[in-house]
Amino acid sequence: MRLTAQELEQMKSVDIGAVSADALADVSGMAFDRTLPREERLARFVRRAVNPYCFSVGGVGVKIEFAEGGPSLQATLAAFLIRQKSGL
Repeated sequence: MRLTAQELEQMKSVDIGAVSADALADVSGMAFDRTLPREERLARFVRRAVNPYCFSVGGVGVKIEFAEGGPSLQATLAAFLIRQKSGL
């Protein structure tokens, strides 16, 4: 599955506040097979999520945005969970 730059830009520009979570693809319970190449894992996610920037997890709409040179998603989530655990 190859997406054009224009298609990716359209997906990235979705306003999560204007979309019902029910209208988004739900990726709850999706498992990633780490034995597969990165490209295949990404292709499987895109096929399931339809829009890699905007999807649903358990009925909650999620929009992912990336910053050039910013921290990784893993580092950001780890910091969030540490803050949650400490009550901040």
